[in-house]
Amino acid sequence: MTPLGHIVSVVAIWAMMLFGLRFAIAAAEWMLPVAASFGKLLRCGKAARVASARHFVRSVVRLHIDFKRAIVTPWSAPLLFVGSALIGLGYAFGSCGDAAQLVSRNPSAWAAFDVATDAVAAVLSITGMSFVLAATAQRRTASFLVSAALIGTGIGIGVVTL
Repeated sequence: MTPLGHIVSVVAIWAMMLFGLRFAIAAAEWMLPVAASFGKLLRCGKAARVASARHFVRSVVRLHIDFKRAIVTPWSAPLLFVGSALIGLGYAFGSCGDAAQLVSRNPSAWAAFDVATDAVAAVLSITGMSFVLAATAQRRTASFLVSAALIGTGIGIGVVTL
């Protein structure tokens, strides 16, 4: 593999991993109050069950209100839908190179194609995740800056590991 191919491949892998981690952390932060109140509901005794159930319902309603507030801001719906489509297209592109290598009689001939499809997959999925995170964030500028920092980190890892 050429040095440029190595950098592109490593950047694609690391950037997708970092964005996936950011995506998971953002989802966990949103769901943590609901999970905590559900856990409390499961552990409580009969006497506290009504109060725990009300707390659980309030946490779900609060989550819904937060999401609704974030989603009704301008450009949220297009960001969410375009972001979701880009994530799907990204993962579809990412599997093309691997599939070509799996069915080929000469898998090494498809190595450059695999690197190129991995790069396209990374660009599409990272852009899609950035759009979805920005659609659900109340501070979009900060969300896009974090996305840029993660892309920079992926590029740095790709260059350093060369």
